[in-house]
Amino acid sequence: MFIEHLIYSAALAIIVGMIFSRFTGRDPSWIIIAVAFVPDIDVILQRMHMLTRIGFPLVIRHGDLHNILLLIVFSLLLAAFLVFFGIRFIDGLICSAIGIAAHMFEDALVFNPAYAFLWPITSQKFGIGIMQETRDIFGIASSTVLLIGIILLAGSVLLRTFIEGTGWWRMFLHGGRKGTESS
Repeated sequence: MFIEHLIYSAALAIIVGMIFSRFTGRDPSWIIIAVAFVPDIDVILQRMHMLTRIGFPLVIRHGDLHNILLLIVFSLLLAAFLVFFGIRFIDGLICSAIGIAAHMFEDALVFNPAYAFLWPITSQKFGIGIMQETRDIFGIASSTVLLIGIILLAGSVLLRTFIEGTGWWRMFLHGGRKGTESS
């Protein structure tokens, strides 16, 4: 579901960026896309452990990092790190949390049950499962989930372009600030 996470997080980032730029004059929404795959780091860790059998005191399986604890800890650490690059702590925190939450919500839409999203509060697995994932596009993507994501992405681009014009692309791609012109 990697391609789908990219498409859905981009659609969400465009809308969040529009709201951010309207209220703050900044658009750090690229962070949402950048962290869209963070919960799936557990796949890499699981494979590394299986190949090497060293480096990890615990066996990590896919789904172990799909929880609210990772969302909070990672978002706080990333926001603190991004301050050194001129990004406000609160901007980094909000966008990072939205990106990881979006990943978990997308998984919940596809899987039922999905993962223990509220761990360590509860180990109960949650999921909605309204869009069944079938890897039918070269074995890497689900056509139904991908099509809906592309429609959402196109809708987000059209909505933001309709509201802000085409100038938002520069701010979105560069994470820049609005000029002094009125909006």
